[in-house]
Amino acid sequence: MTAEEKDLINQMRIEDADLKRREKVLQRLGEILEETFILDLLPDKAVMQALEKMAVSRTTPTSLKRKAKSLVKAYKI
Repeated sequence: MTAEEKDLINQMRIEDADLKRREKVLQRLGEILEETFILDLLPDKAVMQALEKMAVSRTTPTSLKRKAKSLVKAYKI
């Protein structure tokens, strides 16, 4: 896991962050997952686990849950 991925996961877990910031974090994680997919690399397990947790979290807004679920569905191997 890169330092950027670790930082993005930490930012994603902060529930006090505003919705726009968390959406940007998910967008960047999606870009990273797309890059690893294009390079034919496996996605990082920690990133996928964080997205899976976000997708089922009760405190996460619905729009973020949907984005997290779609990323997991698209890039989970």
